[in-house]
Amino acid sequence: MIHSNERKRCLSGWLRKNSKTEYDTALKLQKFLLLYECFSKAYGEKPDFEYLKGYKKGPVFSQVWGDYTKERVTFDKVVDESYSSKGQEIINEDRARKSAFIVQTLSENELSELTHSMNLWKCKEKRILEGEHQVDLDENDFNENDTKIIDTLDKMYPIELIENSSVVHIDSHYFIFNKNDRPKLTEQHFDTLSSLAENDQLFNPIYVEIDEEGRLIID
Repeated sequence: MIHSNERKRCLSGWLRKNSKTEYDTALKLQKFLLLYECFSKAYGEKPDFEYLKGYKKGPVFSQVWGDYTKERVTFDKVVDESYSSKGQEIINEDRARKSAFIVQTLSENELSELTHSMNLWKCKEKRILEGEHQVDLDENDFNENDTKIIDTLDKMYPIELIENSSVVHIDSHYFIFNKNDRPKLTEQHFDTLSSLAENDQLFNPIYVEIDEEGRLIID
């Protein structure tokens, strides 16, 4: 039996169809759902923070987590059906694309650090880190600081950027190319990117251009 509500089923189905790699990573699915709801809250719309709990790696929608980890085959089927039947009615497409792009271009640790900076989680940090289970996170704890974080993300990832970007994932690094540059990448370019990916001082996402001479330019 699947316990996730229709909104979460539709959103999960959207991610499964449009960004399956992220859907197949439990933490990234959770961060996608959280970001979507945080964008909704920041835009003055009614979010759905139902069954949101605090865990050491950040906020978790517990019903989705349970369905995803314990009933995965059924969950996959149900979210596909929900998205197909109600997705267009329920989901804000641009908001979903923006949330997906963020989880697609940050590592799991970076996503956890991002959500740890939000008062929504941070105000319960002591209880969570002391090992208390099922700590409820409340919409009322989403404060002005959280709105500023979401506003910053909104400005950092305009839809135009998302539409014109192609992501190259190497190890824990995410290199962002213009879609027109992506086909120009050679084996030598990938060797260079692999070497760059060994540098722990690079923070995701990493924007890269190809100059007229074919050299990679790191922004």
